[in-house]
Order: sequence, then structure tokens, then C-alpha cells
Amino acid sequence: MSDLDFLDLNRKLCGFRTQVRKNRFRCDTRFAQSLHDKLLVAINSHLSTCREGARVRRLLRSETDPTVRDTLEGALGDCMGDLESGGRGFYPWHLLDAVDPDPDFGGYHHPVFAVWCHGPIPDWMVVGDEHLCGLGAILRRIATATGIRFTTYLCHTSIGPEGAGCLDPEIYETPAGNLRYR
Repeated sequence: MSDLDFLDLNRKLCGFRTQVRKNRFRCDTRFAQSLHDKLLVAINSHLSTCREGARVRRLLRSETDPTVRDTLEGALGDCMGDLESGGRGFYPWHLLDAVDPDPDFGGYHHPVFAVWCHGPIPDWMVVGDEHLCGLGAILRRIATATGIRFTTYLCHTSIGPEGAGCLDPEIYETPAGNLRYR
């Protein structure tokens, strides 16, 4: 990843952060507001990593000491690894329950029951756009523009036609298997 990539990703994420903040004011449920807030936490984390990666890359250009260069290269690798494991790689960034697919074995790991489940992640676990107050479209644009993917899986069957607004906030504010938001 070059400086331009760090800077370009930083620019894109700043634009998406502004979109999420504006969109949050349209939210009509605490559930949707909570998801917007979690996305802002994720974007800010990625922005911090981009800034650190660009800073380390600049230092690396002028450093001549081999020991310091090794340390800086390790730090740069950590930044790139954080971005890869934070949504750009195999595992997406979970805004709710951490349901991780395993395409090699054709299934997923259930975070509540801590068991392996064969087959695709069921549709009832995916929180639909109708409950996200416009966030679904933003998540798709982020994935297209940056490669960073976010999930909205919820291992709770209470989201139905009446919406997510009636859920106990404990269900979505402390997601299963997801330690980022505790």
C-alpha cells in the first residue's frame, strides 16, 4: 500500500464519515442510531490507522538505520494488517453480532451458541435496509469505494415487520461475539 493509497483511503473515509453523521439525524429508532454510532467508531478507527500508516511510510523514506527501518516496516505492516483485518480482508467489520462465514467449509460460526453451522448465513440473521434508516446504502457504497465491508447480523428473531425499534437495547448494544462495543 503506497502513501497515495493511505491518503486516498483516508479521504474516502472522511467523506463517508460526513455522510453517516448527516444520515444519523434521519434515524427514527434507537437501534438505527446505535448502528450509525458503531459505524462512526469503525470509520474513526480506520482513519487513525490510515494516518499512522502515512506517517510511518514518510519516516521510512528517510531512515537509514537498519534497526529503525525494521521497526518502522513492522509498524507499517501492522497498519496494513489492521486495515486488512478491519473489513478489507477475509473477515468483515461487524456492527452487530459477529457471525463469521467460512467459505472453505461452507458454513459459519454461530456467536450465541458457539457452534459450527453448515450452509449460508440465514436471511433472518441479516438486518434489512428497512431497519437501518438509510445506512444500508452507505455501507454498500463504502464497500464499493474502499473494499471495507460491514455486516449487520443479529442472532435474534424479534426483528419482524414491526421493526427493530421495539427490541431491548441490550440485544444490539452488546452484540454477541463482538468485543468492540462492550
